[in-house]
Order: sequence, then C-alpha cells, then structure tokens
Amino acid sequence: MLYSVAVTEIRGGGDAALLDVFNAAGNAVTAGGIYAYNPLSGTQRRTIRLAYDVYAPFASANYRFGRLSVGGSLRYDIGSAKGQVFGVELGGGRIGQVARDINGDGVISPPEQRVGITPTAPAPVDYTYKYLSYSAGINFRLSDPFAVFARYSRGARANADRLTFGAVIDNQTGALAIPKAAYDPVKQAEIGVKYRNANLTLNLTGFHVEAQDSNINTANGSVIARDYKAKGLEFEGSFHKGLFSLTAGATYTDATIVTDRVSPEIEGNTPRHQASLIFQATPQISNDRFAVGAVFIGTTDSYAQDVNLLRMPGYVMTNAFVQVRPIKRVLLSLNATNLFDTIALTGIDEATIPASGIVRGRLLNGRAISTTLRFDF
Repeated sequence: MLYSVAVTEIRGGGDAALLDVFNAAGNAVTAGGIYAYNPLSGTQRRTIRLAYDVYAPFASANYRFGRLSVGGSLRYDIGSAKGQVFGVELGGGRIGQVARDINGDGVISPPEQRVGITPTAPAPVDYTYKYLSYSAGINFRLSDPFAVFARYSRGARANADRLTFGAVIDNQTGALAIPKAAYDPVKQAEIGVKYRNANLTLNLTGFHVEAQDSNINTANGSVIARDYKAKGLEFEGSFHKGLFSLTAGATYTDATIVTDRVSPEIEGNTPRHQASLIFQATPQISNDRFAVGAVFIGTTDSYAQDVNLLRMPGYVMTNAFVQVRPIKRVLLSLNATNLFDTIALTGIDEATIPASGIVRGRLLNGRAISTTLRFDF
C-alpha cells in the first residue's frame, strides 16, 4: 500500500480539485497537489511475516438435577509467535523515507523527496505463552417459564500483531520485554433471571468484570498497559404476536481505568469510546408475502480519549426495510441504511479541540438506499 498526502479544495458535487502550494520564495512544495508519497508521520509502511500456533485442550461437564442444572469447563492454551516484522518504528537506524523519481521524468520534485519505503532490516518475533481458562455456572428453574442463573468465568485474549512495533517485544531477540503482555486475562461474574413463554422472551443479567489490556493505541502508537473494572446490566428480549414481532437489547456499563502502568494520571477515568448505554431494537410486521420493519441502533455519548476531556455525542441510527414476494421464488426488497442521515461519530483521535478547531474523526456512512430483485431457482 502506498500512502500519499495531497492538498485539495473542499467543494461539493464532485468538483473538488487538487491544489499546489508555494512557499514564501515562490517555490512549489507540491506537484499536482501531491505533498508527499508518504504519510506526514512517515511511519505507516510495514511488513509482517508472523506465524501463530495455539494448542488448547478443553474439557467440560454438565449435569441436571430436576430443576437445577450445573456445569463447568476448563481450557489450557499453549501458544507461540514466530517470524519477522519490518518498519521504521523499530529504530536501529532503519530508514523509512527516501528520494525517488516516482513519475520517471528524470527530475526529483519536492514530493518525490518524501517517498515512503519499507526498511529491509527485519526485527525478530519469537515468544511463547500459556494460560488457563475456566467457567462454572448454575441455573435453577423456579417455575416453567422462570429461572435464575449465576456464572463465574476466567478467560483470556492472546495478543498477536497488535504487540508489534512498540515497546512490548524486544527488537533484538524477539522475546517479550513485558511477559505479561502476551495475553490479557478477563474475570467475569454474572447473575440474572430468564423468562420464557410462547410469545415473550426476557433476559436480565447483572455483571462485574475485571480485565487487563496490553495493546498499542492506534491513534498515536503509544503503549497501553492497564487494568479495567466494569459493572452493569444487560437486557435482551423478544416478543411475537400475530404479524408483529420485536427484538431488543440494551447494555448499561459503568467502567473505570483502575491501573495504568504508562499514564497513571488517568487512573479512575472512563475508558475512551465506552458509552454508558448502548441499545438496539428491531420491530417488524411480516407474513409469508411481505415484511416491513426497522433496525434502531443507538449509543449515549462517550469520551474521545482516556483523559476524559472531549466527548463524542451519542446517536440513534435507523435502518429500514421492505420485502415483498409478489410470486413464488421472487423477492423484491427496498433497504435504507441511516435513513435519517444521522451524523454518527464513532472515533476522534485528539484528546481535546486543538487551536485549529479541526479534529480527525470517523463517521458511519450517511444515508444509502438500495433495491434488490432476487430469483430463487
């Protein structure tokens, strides 16, 4: 992949054009609007050649005593990572930017003095890890439609290529400079109730979670080494009556950064992008010939970064659909995503609003409408 930096005007209707920029002496610093054949950071050209192997023996047992059901499981993961990575971020005199005649005209223009390359000198990756996961649960049926349950689990997520190009792996030996970063354990306790009948399903679960996170912040490349705690409630349910059906779910979460081994000043803050409430609902009217419905997906506001200074607004995204079967084996459908063209901001790289007033963010796509005609043979 070849990244480039270009200067362009902002104009709607597809009429925007590339712009050339000149310095105070009148010399061009761009060529045809191109400033560099490399991102401004000069650190985005990487190659990864890694192999990950995991062996995980597993055992489980479940038993039922009348209204009481109990179960448990064990799993032991044995993993390894071996290979090489290439990138200027590995240091050691590696070069990630050179001058090169991209268009072959025999002249090195200003942007051709800023051409990104992948360094040829690799750094090794060579480490192993082991961890135990387990889970135990109990379910008691109080009556035919109603039951209570509880579960305690310990598991883990093995970290893979996200550990590369940082301080976690020793670039000389390939071993882990921070051994506990090989995997992130998660402990979770749950207790809840379940209700079932012919038309209605309801689940309500309370949870408490402790988790470790060993990672790389993709916004700035910094190391993440911290522990979290979270507690909350999760609801999911469905209802069916005649032509009408409704499925819905919501999760309330109160999460905290308990320990941060890189930036202790953010301890006690809410993790970035963690909304207090996320929810979804899908009402639908349908029979054998037609279906009409919508999918609502929403979130409350959340912090852009862990320092908790800039908030991203919440949103509700609406998707809608209509399906008709005019004859057997023919389906005509009309679908709309983000029907109301809602501005749904999912991420901001900056922790505060800079002096320029401009931040780098990511949005969900705007309104899109499509129609489909399907024939079944």
